[in-house]
Amino acid sequence: MIKFSNIKDKAKLLISSFSWDVGVDLGSSNTLVYLKDRGVVIDEPTMLVRPKKKRWTGLSAPKNNFRVPIAFGFKAKEMLNREPKQIEVVSPIKNGVISDLEALENLIAYYLKLIYEIPSTYPKFFKPRMIVSVPSYINQVQKRALKSVFLNAGAKEVVLVESAVLASIGVGLPIDSSAGLVVVDIGGGKTEVSVVSMGGVVVGRGIKTAGNDFDESIINYIKMKYGILIGGNSAEKIKIEMGEEIGLVRGRDLETGLPKSIKLTSSEIKEAVALDMVKIVRLISSVLDETPPELMEDILKKGIVLVGNGAKIDGMSTLIESKTKIFTRLIDDGEMAVIKGCGELVQNRLLLKQIKLVSGV
Repeated sequence: MIKFSNIKDKAKLLISSFSWDVGVDLGSSNTLVYLKDRGVVIDEPTMLVRPKKKRWTGLSAPKNNFRVPIAFGFKAKEMLNREPKQIEVVSPIKNGVISDLEALENLIAYYLKLIYEIPSTYPKFFKPRMIVSVPSYINQVQKRALKSVFLNAGAKEVVLVESAVLASIGVGLPIDSSAGLVVVDIGGGKTEVSVVSMGGVVVGRGIKTAGNDFDESIINYIKMKYGILIGGNSAEKIKIEMGEEIGLVRGRDLETGLPKSIKLTSSEIKEAVALDMVKIVRLISSVLDETPPELMEDILKKGIVLVGNGAKIDGMSTLIESKTKIFTRLIDDGEMAVIKGCGELVQNRLLLKQIKLVSGV
């Protein structure tokens, strides 16, 4: 029996040499793809550009309205708010949930095509097995929709794992440990706060306030205070440089319609995003309030962990620590925590089996 199981494992290992094992962190703002033995090979915005849908009616209307995408990733983001009338820039994921199935299928198919262009020792005949991160608060219908997108795009098997679990693995929490850890994942379209223990989520909550809302708050603040309208990309740049000297910001004067420059300070930007930061602190407090008391000792020892690009905003960790009285730390390369967790599962089949048992995927 032991010999047969060994032969079976060796056969599976041999077959797996002829297909890619892929980990995907599918975010509202950025998509990261991890390949077994290769590391992170794709890190691009979750965007594509396609022709606008023609709303024809009557007998002359085409039966099939094919819209071939024009650009993906960084090229698509460069066109945002600069595109001509005939095309549109689409973000298929909004607030962690699919908003455009067709666009997402096209985007995943494009990334899979890029993966198969990567040279390898063995030719890749078989379809890839994919591990995909998902928010802990989405329902079964949304999970099935996400699975169908990846299967239609060309995946053989799709394993959905909660992003909080992947982040905890990425920061080094052993899944067989009963210790609890609070993971705060602030992305582009959603903020997720989860208490993770033994490879599963004990308590998890999410809100739509995240990095994109910070950008919107900065735009509205400058509009109300200075009467100047700036674009989303400019607001994002201001947010990233918040802890530094921001300097001149250029936009359109709403009174005259002419270009205008103003000088901003970091304190003004902190004032602009203060309300959004308070919402995130309230979410953390509500999750801690629901946490079982047995885990509170571990949380006090390990503290609160911040991951995601949105967590890098200046003053976030200090504000959380002052309000919760719990040590809060921002992980280095926190935006890579989830994809690192995906990588661990891609590289370690036994670890993936354990996660499957806990999560029931």
